[in-house]
Amino acid sequence: MASPKGVNLAKHLGITPGRVSQLKAQGMPVDSYDKATAWYTANIDQKLSPKLAPGVALPPVARTAAAKVAEIIDGAYDLQSARAKRETHEANLAELKERQALGELVEASRVTRAVTTWAAMARAAFEKMPDKLAERVAAEGDAQQCHALMTAEIDMVLADLAAGARSLKFDGDDGRA
Repeated sequence: MASPKGVNLAKHLGITPGRVSQLKAQGMPVDSYDKATAWYTANIDQKLSPKLAPGVALPPVARTAAAKVAEIIDGAYDLQSARAKRETHEANLAELKERQALGELVEASRVTRAVTTWAAMARAAFEKMPDKLAERVAAEGDAQQCHALMTAEIDMVLADLAAGARSLKFDGDDGRA
């Protein structure tokens, strides 16, 4: 039987080929795997290499490339589940597009712009109230009449705001709220 090559012996012992040469110089037999393993176990301090304790870790049996690919495909990528996931996402996107076409969904930025505009109009309407009411309230001597004037003006502003809210349109909108 032929002596194992240094590279094969290194794989068997789980070390580098250079380390095999160093150990050979220290007296490790290289004429068989069994003798090299026995010498390595007896003479190398296993405390320095706890992964090898209590004996030498034998390398795994060499797998063929086809076996490696099959293992990767089986473990990491399941074609059926990938297809199901894609179909699920496509169905979700189709549902969102349908709801958007029906007017049930709108872009948040468009809503924000429309509501901000409406709120600015509300603020402006309330800020104009003192200018409209100042002379009429100042001319009234009766507190109930002043109250009635202010209530009527507030009700008018709120009605205008409600009408504006009902007809609220988004930028580039086709009329659906």
